[in-house]
Amino acid sequence: MAKSMKKMLLLAAIQLSAGVDAAPVAATNAILCRALMPEPISGEQVERNLIRPYKGNSGKLFVGEHRKLTCEVELAGSGTPGDVPAWGPLLRACGFAETITVGTDVVYEPVSGGEPLLTLYSYLDGTKFVMVDCKGTVSFELNAKGIPIMKFEFIGTYTVATEGAMPTGVDYSMFVQPKTVGKTNTPTFTFHGLAACTSAFTITWGNTLEWRELINCASTHSADRKPTGNITMELPTVTTKNWAEVVRLNTVGAASLVHGTLAGNIVELDLPQIQCGIFTLQDDQSVAMMSMPFDLMPLDGDDELRIIVR
Repeated sequence: MAKSMKKMLLLAAIQLSAGVDAAPVAATNAILCRALMPEPISGEQVERNLIRPYKGNSGKLFVGEHRKLTCEVELAGSGTPGDVPAWGPLLRACGFAETITVGTDVVYEPVSGGEPLLTLYSYLDGTKFVMVDCKGTVSFELNAKGIPIMKFEFIGTYTVATEGAMPTGVDYSMFVQPKTVGKTNTPTFTFHGLAACTSAFTITWGNTLEWRELINCASTHSADRKPTGNITMELPTVTTKNWAEVVRLNTVGAASLVHGTLAGNIVELDLPQIQCGIFTLQDDQSVAMMSMPFDLMPLDGDDELRIIVR
């Protein structure tokens, strides 16, 4: 019987300790997402390379079994200032600490260790894929006339998939409807001090994700991060901003974006230190645009990106 890709569900919960399934449930741990794609199995196949008196394949052995999962979640607030957004557990497992100020905001800042592990249950029309000890990485996309999204990628342990009924009582009420990106809903955006007319802005957090398999040990490993981004904006006059000189002189600047105007559905992204790369020009409706990559760099450590939900 064919499986329906319309009947999918993702549940996520922070683990209390490594190796212990957090057992997420539909009533409190459902993730409202799109483009959900669990990989049934990931790993490597090692060639046997046997020598025999005839030609032909000699088979492979599977090693390092684990599982990967990707999904997209809309970027929006929590509904009430100081309440944790429903997507908070996913971001924490991507290496962000969560600081709650009741009635005011929730702030996410990067850490270089000690990030929590995540248990993920994904369902595909009755097929259940369980992943424990998950770590992830994330990218943010805020494109004009589009829905702001976070793209997540996770890796975790492999377990044999099972068949059963889809969970009932799924509750998505903690997810707030997002606002589209544009002049009205994105009131503040500066990049290197310039309030640029921007069509696309992305941040790729760049955690390295690996499955580490040794004798006595097998686990998710994230050794480093290299956050980058890209901006597409109108090309200004060189008297307004000479971007070629910014690149040539290795000039470092800051960026700040505020999306949302109503309390409870405002998300702010602060990048205190960014360095721009070599850019290219584009034609957009006969307007000269520039597409420029940039690197996010720390000031004092673990401060390349600050996400404020208020």
